[in-house]
Amino acid sequence: MRLISQEHTWTSELQDVEHVLQESLPSLCCCASDWLSVLSDFPQSLRNTQHCLIYLLHLSLLHGDRFLSDSAVFSAVLRFISCVQDLPASVLSSVLYLLSVTQHAGPRLDTVSVSVLSKALSSCPLLFSRSLPLSVLSFIFMYPELSEQFGAPALTGRLSEETQEQELLELLHTHPAALLATLAVACDVESAASRSAVGVLQCFLRSADSSSISGTSDLCDQIRSALLNVLQRHTHTDGLSVLLDVSAVIHSSGQMEHTDFRLLYHVSNLVGKLDSSDSELLLSVFNFLYCFLSVCPSHATDRGVSLLLGNVRLMELLEGVLSASSSSSSSLLCSSLLLLSSLTLLQHKHSAQVHRSVSVDLHQIIRRLALSKRHTDTLLIKCSVRFVQVCLDVDASALLCVCDAALQRPLTSIDGALHPIGHSGATSLMTALSALMLVTQDLMVSAALNCLRSLMGFLRRRSPETAQHMVCQPWMRFLLFSLLSCDQRLRPAALQLLTQLVCFSGGVSHWRTEVESVCEEIEKEGATNLTDDSTHTLRLMLTQCCALSPPDDLRMRMEAIQESLRHLPPSESSSRHMLRVGRVSVCLSDFTISTQDL
Repeated sequence: MRLISQEHTWTSELQDVEHVLQESLPSLCCCASDWLSVLSDFPQSLRNTQHCLIYLLHLSLLHGDRFLSDSAVFSAVLRFISCVQDLPASVLSSVLYLLSVTQHAGPRLDTVSVSVLSKALSSCPLLFSRSLPLSVLSFIFMYPELSEQFGAPALTGRLSEETQEQELLELLHTHPAALLATLAVACDVESAASRSAVGVLQCFLRSADSSSISGTSDLCDQIRSALLNVLQRHTHTDGLSVLLDVSAVIHSSGQMEHTDFRLLYHVSNLVGKLDSSDSELLLSVFNFLYCFLSVCPSHATDRGVSLLLGNVRLMELLEGVLSASSSSSSSLLCSSLLLLSSLTLLQHKHSAQVHRSVSVDLHQIIRRLALSKRHTDTLLIKCSVRFVQVCLDVDASALLCVCDAALQRPLTSIDGALHPIGHSGATSLMTALSALMLVTQDLMVSAALNCLRSLMGFLRRRSPETAQHMVCQPWMRFLLFSLLSCDQRLRPAALQLLTQLVCFSGGVSHWRTEVESVCEEIEKEGATNLTDDSTHTLRLMLTQCCALSPPDDLRMRMEAIQESLRHLPPSESSSRHMLRVGRVSVCLSDFTISTQDL
């Protein structure tokens, strides 16, 4: 009884267990080898003796003793539960434990055995009011018939008590169905179990990626259905935020179903009921909407963006978060910038109707990049660079109302031509991007290069003289030299920058020394040591340079290198990067008008 009292499994039935042991244990005059035959007989007079044996087997396995082989115990216990009905909760708990720890030694339960066990569990709801061992939970989630009916109640008992989150994280990673059950508990009425479930799911999202959640389409469909049910019930519990985050991760994996547009409709309606103070739920909603738009099929994006642009409250919340950047959380600012970038591109692409524009202080964002990089979260810098790139690509957006308070009135001719950033804004942005290209983070460098391409395109459309002036500035040559000499290897960033400078200067002549340096490096070291990204970027650079009528000797060298590259396997540049915004990893790639690969 001292051993039993240490186990939470029997806490509420200690008196009943003690009665069985007092009655049966002293008269248990048989060897352990005969226990199986005792469990195989089913007269009513042996019932307490059989219960006593079940308790003893449970305790022995708990403490590492094995009176019988696991395969023998598994078969005997399975036969016992198939022939004995109306078991007490303490006995049924021991039976579950024995089956769970000896399952490896026996065959997987057949349909009949699962049905018998399901019937026994249904007759004993008291069993799930306690904290079940992890082995029992894992056993339940092995069988869909059991997990669908008993998964959530079993987890509720475990989550109602203090538990180590790491233990349940292992369960969620091992059994995807456990994730669905945990979501069900989290979205239930407010309770200790639901709060614990939210905490476990938050930890799971921080440790998981989309592949671990979206492993099966059935699970994805069930999670979407669960979110849809919660939204249709209009119950906004703490679990809704986590459920939205899980759904966002599923969407980021690229799995789209017809129910997703119903989800989009309900999430859009949810936005209308939110206040700017609901920062955690806002973050989850913005992440969900962004992930939805980023993987929505191209033929359906017009439908999605039109629905969201018709939500005036969403535009108000986006504007409110961005205007109060000093008080908004960094994650919420990042999510707002990503969502507004996506909406801006899609509105421009489809010429969708705008019901309310969003005012944005673009100069404040540029100042943040130019002057406050050291005091700004790295993720926010990346998202700010992406947003500025979108503003430059779209040129003039019906959705964005860009503030230009930093420009003097009346505007000078050059500021008017470069509205809304003006000449000073363009210069500040060029300086900021140049500094970002010298950092060691590949995603930051890629974002800065893409934005630089958009800035040079903007300048060439608005003021070709300014674009030519900036491309030929000495600091651009110094920046290129720094990238080419970094790590004594050809980095994709250096090749991309050289390609852009050659393209925007209209010829190779101004950058002949740098192009020859790249050719010499390839001729000396060969192309086999290059990464896939570098090989892909080198191919693009050589193609671009050859198309601009270079000198004959340089053209012949570049064509020879191109010929050597043809013997290498095809390579593609990986433009998809994962950013963690809050609890969700979202995909971030090139923002362009022609292709929307967010």
